[in-house]
Amino acid sequence: MDDFNPNLNDEEVVENNVSEETPQNEEPQSDTTNLEFEDTPVWNKVEYTPIEEIKDYKPMGKGLKVFCLVMAAVILLAATTAGGYFIGRESVSNNYIGNKVTVGLEQKPTNKEMSTPAQVYQMLDESIVGIRIYNEAGQMGDASGVIYSSDGYIVTNDHIYSEVGAPKFKVFTHDGTEYDAVYVAGDTVSDLAVLKIENGNNFKAAIFGDSEQLINGENVVAIGRPNDATDNSSITSGLISLTRRRVKTTSNYTASLIQTDSAINPGSSGGALVNMYGQVIGITSSKLAGVEYDAIGFAIPTKTMKRVVEQLISKGKVVDRAKLGITYTEVNSVTAEIEQYEAVGLLVVSVSEDSDAFNKIGEGDMITHVNGIKISNDDIILDVIEDCKAGDTISLTVVTKDGDEIDCKIKLRANIGESSYSESIGEREDPENQESNGGKFDFPFGE
Repeated sequence: MDDFNPNLNDEEVVENNVSEETPQNEEPQSDTTNLEFEDTPVWNKVEYTPIEEIKDYKPMGKGLKVFCLVMAAVILLAATTAGGYFIGRESVSNNYIGNKVTVGLEQKPTNKEMSTPAQVYQMLDESIVGIRIYNEAGQMGDASGVIYSSDGYIVTNDHIYSEVGAPKFKVFTHDGTEYDAVYVAGDTVSDLAVLKIENGNNFKAAIFGDSEQLINGENVVAIGRPNDATDNSSITSGLISLTRRRVKTTSNYTASLIQTDSAINPGSSGGALVNMYGQVIGITSSKLAGVEYDAIGFAIPTKTMKRVVEQLISKGKVVDRAKLGITYTEVNSVTAEIEQYEAVGLLVVSVSEDSDAFNKIGEGDMITHVNGIKISNDDIILDVIEDCKAGDTISLTVVTKDGDEIDCKIKLRANIGESSYSESIGEREDPENQESNGGKFDFPFGE
């Protein structure tokens, strides 16, 4: 993925459904001082006074022995039961990690007429599910999901369980049938997650299209369960406002997303953005919220989804996403003129010690080019990094704080994301506010 930009405008912040790369600020390691003795240390002889043998010892009574044995058995039984519970719980999820489940991204048809919204709904209805998230403390939320494979893997958003500790999942299909599902893996950076219907088979998987083939102004529909996970899926229509817009999320990541004016509401999270050929081209995730915004929603492109979901299922986490490992301030032409900078680019604020850029560039340096491309805004370098994998090398042109121009090769490190999933229930929320938790998501700048 890419590196956090602290100067993104507040209006670019979207309600928590999406993500990108976290800033790489790390505490410096303190130096270790080697101690040397000039003289050999003198070891003092210590005289010990022997302890007299205790002769008034009384053996443990028979009743006390029995009591201790009973208590030991109780403790052992409790430990075994608890251990078995957690091992069993962990093994449920792990049973579905390590598999190779992949989907192809179909090309947009060139000799086929576009379908009507009603026809697209009929094509996708069986592949869209409602997800109820709940726990033993009574916390609950609703969200949507898309059937990824016929054996019951479901792709949705990672944020849907962020406010429900130790979550359990019920999945409701198009005909109202209810299934138990388990958490497989999630990723905060991309805001994608995978659930698995236990012992699932013969489900209708969605057809996924290539999000790279989208064009601005193309008609699309969004299908999900915005009101209630047990309701029928609903559909909203709109168009592609932008095929690629980089936005800042409430988790301080940035992500390159599809922007649409199709209505995306709480509960729609994890649903499908579909082209007029019935191909899912994005996983709906968020919207800009507030009275000054109208019909600005976002979806995670299927190009990103495919790469992330395949690794979540096979490895339990994303392992090849790249990061540069710096924090920076964007300096555009206007900022450079006002602040009297001699160059335009990324002003380095800090460099993580685990970054290959450490000791090559430093605070106060200005990155002006990446792979020979001039950096007029930070989207340029972020897009380059997002298209790379961990271990790839990029070329940077840097104007140092002393005014020298240097070129350096940087090997990108792995940006291994974590999940919002928690096995701890935590403090129970106020029941009157439970509908704002989980999949209902009151967006932080809206309503």
